[in-house]
Amino acid sequence: MTTLFDRIQQRFWGPPQWDAERISDEWFRAHFHYAADVVQHWLGSALDVKTARLLNFGCGDGITDLALVLRHGATSIHGIDIRQEYAKLPRIAKEQLGLRRVPKALSFETIAPATPLAGRRPVDGIFSWSTFEHVSQDQLEPIARDLYAALNPGGVFFLQIEPLYFSPFGSHLRRYDEVPWHHLLVSDDELWAIIQAHEGPIDGAERDFGFDDFGVEGYKKFVFNEYKALNRVTADELVALMTRVGFRVIRQERRSVQMDIPAALHGQYPDELLLNNEIFLLLGK
Repeated sequence: MTTLFDRIQQRFWGPPQWDAERISDEWFRAHFHYAADVVQHWLGSALDVKTARLLNFGCGDGITDLALVLRHGATSIHGIDIRQEYAKLPRIAKEQLGLRRVPKALSFETIAPATPLAGRRPVDGIFSWSTFEHVSQDQLEPIARDLYAALNPGGVFFLQIEPLYFSPFGSHLRRYDEVPWHHLLVSDDELWAIIQAHEGPIDGAERDFGFDDFGVEGYKKFVFNEYKALNRVTADELVALMTRVGFRVIRQERRSVQMDIPAALHGQYPDELLLNNEIFLLLGK
């Protein structure tokens, strides 16, 4: 809900002004438009984002949260992450939108990995965008149980993962390596050599706002370490996990790519597993 302070701000300075025509960064554009629209579509089918208390598990830079407020009228989103990328949001929003202040409907918090969320004031909805594949394998079930406990009865959880590990670019290394399924075909040492040898710019849609923190070589190391830490959960395993901890599946969608599977992978993995690139999952409590 709009606070008294918000109303005073709006009385004297007006509502936050912004202009999407200013957007020049492709990462920002994708998260401000596409990601936010998908979250709104899925969560909005089960609750009213304009009145619900929402939690973003793995909020990253907070761009999607900002769009849900500015473009879809959300009034209460709390983003959590183990990194502080969201600290850049005021600067990024000013550069890309001309926004002079981040709306008070947003709050962010840095947590240690596996910090419990249950026991706080419950939320009506949780969403997680391309984050769950980064949860360590041994924490998948504890965190799923914790998120279930953090929801109000009748609450919903929207979860998206893309790319899934066994899909063509499930390594998350496409910034540096365009060979599909390369992570299933060569050793980690060979992958690292390819990354180290990469020269030239990174596709704008693949370059997040953390790049400048690391520099060119540091970012290579960061991305490669992220690859090695992926939990490799499959769509089937994810659905089984969520139902095991108590969630009911309201709706799911799996998207696959149309590509020729390398002969070396035939028989090693089911074709469906290799081609399944993305999962959207709406869960209820």
